[in-house]
Amino acid sequence: MKLDMVGLKVQNMAQSLAFYEALGFGVLSGGPNETYAELNNNGVRVSLNLFTMLSEVYQIPLEDVLNQNEAAIPKVELAFLVDEPKQVDDKYQELKDKGYEIYREPWDAFWGQRYAIIKDPDNNLLSLFAHLEG
Repeated sequence: MKLDMVGLKVQNMAQSLAFYEALGFGVLSGGPNETYAELNNNGVRVSLNLFTMLSEVYQIPLEDVLNQNEAAIPKVELAFLVDEPKQVDDKYQELKDKGYEIYREPWDAFWGQRYAIIKDPDNNLLSLFAHLEG
């Protein structure tokens, strides 16, 4: 398992993209008019995520989405890559058995990954993911 990407919640995609491009990050996907962008700088991946996109991934209640309750979604997420989908389930179960809080149980995400979200002791979100074959 390796730390593969840091996800950041942003308010304004165009401004955030311009800032990270000024730091030397290249845009791998997404753009100023999209809800998600993925950047890279010398092998370090960062995702920029608008509230509307994150609300779907984290299954935020409709009331919080309509009110744009920014506090409902953490600002930072660490995403850990494992080799295969079964390892997502195994690591999820191991952490659950140790009493760590589960944010979202494993599921096959529409973007082609097996995904689970766990909270650390300080309520930071950690994603476990593997690419789905096929």
